[in-house]
Amino acid sequence: MEKKKETRNLIIMIVCIVVYLACVAIQGKMSADNARAVKAAGGAPQGNSAMAGVVGQIEVVATVVMTLFARKKGMIAAATLNGLNALYLLIQMVAMGRRNALPGFVVNVITIGIAAVIYFYTNKSEQMTEELKESYQEAIEKNRIIEEQEESMKYMAYYDKLTGMPNRQNFMERLEKQIKQSGDCVMIYIDLDDFRRINDNFGHAIGDDLLKQYAEKIKIYCGGNNFAAKIGGDEFGIILGSGMTNEAIYKYAAGISGIFSEPITMGGNVYTVAASYGAASFPENAMTADDLFRCAETAMFNAKESGKNQLCFYTRQG
Repeated sequence: MEKKKETRNLIIMIVCIVVYLACVAIQGKMSADNARAVKAAGGAPQGNSAMAGVVGQIEVVATVVMTLFARKKGMIAAATLNGLNALYLLIQMVAMGRRNALPGFVVNVITIGIAAVIYFYTNKSEQMTEELKESYQEAIEKNRIIEEQEESMKYMAYYDKLTGMPNRQNFMERLEKQIKQSGDCVMIYIDLDDFRRINDNFGHAIGDDLLKQYAEKIKIYCGGNNFAAKIGGDEFGIILGSGMTNEAIYKYAAGISGIFSEPITMGGNVYTVAASYGAASFPENAMTADDLFRCAETAMFNAKESGKNQLCFYTRQG
């Protein structure tokens, strides 16, 4: 596209140069004819000043057009043509005493000035346009960076850095939404049993790898029907839909238990873990999302106190 534009501007400049030279030739012929007429008339002035003015205006137009389109090249060409023409007229005035060449000389000098002014302001305008484009691009880039930072901050606020699962904040908002929309749901609170021993005996790197693998397995197990999140260091939460019976909840928890009991081999060692589960229902056990969360957590602690690796439902004390 830029190359086509340069070719077009070059053609325009060449056409303008041809037009300008044709005008100079016409002026030369008119001057010669006028000189012969003056001589034949015995010194009386002859010629058509109106026609000479029209030709001169055409030269000015050609100069302006080539400067506007060809910019620097056009400016150089315009200055050269008008300068040579002015020099020729100056020689005529000085050497031949032709005072009638003075208007043409003045026009050429002024035309050079016009071309210079046009070039200066078009060049300045082009620079300002480029600066505006650069500023616009910078603004777009800054806006993109800000959006990426906002997305990153939003991700950090709602997702667990280690596993990529929704975090506790995300989980609580989803729990409130579920309660408002359906008015009936079940929460399962999962806490791995004695997981600290893995970190102490094998290192936190092994523990983190295990958590990432378990998180992935839980996400796959829950699918798109139920919402799972990492709500603590080695704790997970699951929101089940409405209409779940206790038998269905037991069966669901058994499937999750199978995830943890399935052996995982890393670094030549085989790992299996167990977990305690607490389940609470809305609105049977709680009136708010926070209450439901605490009830499920309490049920999980009851499961641990009762021997771990089992599911307990929340029961109100007293």
